[in-house]
Order: sequence, then C-alpha cells, then structure tokens
Amino acid sequence: MNDARFASAFDSVADEYERGRPGYPAAALDAVTRELDLSPRSQVIDLAAGTGKLTRDLAERFDRVVAIEPLAEMRAQLEHNLPQVEALDGTAERMPVADARADAIFVAQAFHWFDGSRALTEIARVLRPGGGLALLWNTTPWERRETPWFARLDDVLERSRADLSTLHRHASGRWQEVFDGETRFTPLAGAAFDNTQRMSPEDFLAGFESRSYVAVLDAADRAAVMADAGELLENDDAPLEDGHVVVPMQTACFWTRLTAAQ
Repeated sequence: MNDARFASAFDSVADEYERGRPGYPAAALDAVTRELDLSPRSQVIDLAAGTGKLTRDLAERFDRVVAIEPLAEMRAQLEHNLPQVEALDGTAERMPVADARADAIFVAQAFHWFDGSRALTEIARVLRPGGGLALLWNTTPWERRETPWFARLDDVLERSRADLSTLHRHASGRWQEVFDGETRFTPLAGAAFDNTQRMSPEDFLAGFESRSYVAVLDAADRAAVMADAGELLENDDAPLEDGHVVVPMQTACFWTRLTAAQ
C-alpha cells in the first residue's frame, strides 16, 4: 500500500475535511489533560494537525500551541482559521522544533499514517522528560456497521474501488504494535468517549468524501461512491432528525508518557 498516496489525498479535499470532519469531545481532552498533568501554561504540539480540528480546542486550553502539518492545503486552512497559532511544515518523523521542546504532543486521526518507530524516536526527542503523548481517533459508525443503515454505507465502500486497507489497519489496532517492548514510554492507557454528531446532510457527505479511501479515488469512482451515499440518505431508515444526520461517533483516546530517564 502506498501510504504517501493516501496521505497526500487529503490536500485535494481540504475544504471538505474542514467542513465535514468533527472535533473532539471536551471529556476526552479533560481526561488527557489530567492524566498527563498538563496546565494552561504547558507547551503542546498538535502533530499532523490537518486543518486544525484539534488545534482550535488545544488553543483554548493552553497558552502555547504549535501545529505541525506537512500538506500545504490543509495547513493553509489551519492558518486561515487559527492565525494566532504557529503552524509549521513538518512530519512526525522530522519535526522542525528543538529538543525537549514540548510538555505534550497530541496526534489526532493520524498516528496510523506514521512510520511508527521513526515517529516515536522523534517524539521522544521533542518531548521534555516526563512529557506526554496523546493519540485520538474519531471512530465512524460505518466501520463498526453500527446500524443497518450504516452497514449499507459500509457496503457501498466494500463494493467500490476504494482501498480500505488504511481503515482496516486503524480499526484493527495494529498501530499499537510499535509500543510493544517500548522502554522509552510508559504503557499505553486509554478510554473511549461519546462524540455523537448532528450535521447537515451536506456536511455529512463532505466529511465522508474527505476520508482518504474516498478522496484517493479517481473522479468517476469518487462520484459514484458519493452518489450512492447520497441516495442512502433518502431511505426511510436514514439517521435523520429534524433535517440533520445523527452520526453516533466515539472518540478513542490513548496516552503515554516519556520516562524521565533517557
């Protein structure tokens, strides 16, 4: 699988990503802040920050936030929406910041894209001793086939030309293997939080189109998938309330800390 091809596809759907992707529940960020002993004066990095979905929440909690994002169109969205945040061009494997810079590094919707071993080495370099690493994912109800309607949406993807290997890799938890036997970090801990969304049908479809496995399709195949998804919203059992799509998402949250002795 060509991860670079999948990851770079986000640049072509930056507008849809910003419009349709959800943020993160306050309860999840409260838990991470508490578990990593962070305070408003902590210096944090949002790594692979995208359009700033998590960055905006971090900027409300911490005095010093640096966002690192390699894709120019995604970073442009972030800079437009959050001009007060320092936004840098960089990757998880090569962050343009000094050693022992951060009290915590946050990664939302992205750790499964990284070269895990190289990324952990770079994260260890940038964190201060005892600093924390927080990993967050918003899970989607179609990947869990949570209801018959969302199962049919998953069927649309399974019948399409979409390469779902990234979705399945994340859902399988294989990204955690890099932490096996890792001595630089404490064992991963985690929790799940409700993040149910209510959004317009247009925003829901924009978020669906921003998924890497849809965004990477050629124009004709992407249009076919989006047409099928739109038709499903016309079904009697579509999850619509007062004209809004109700999306029962959850946020999976994990945290660990760099051991003091390096």
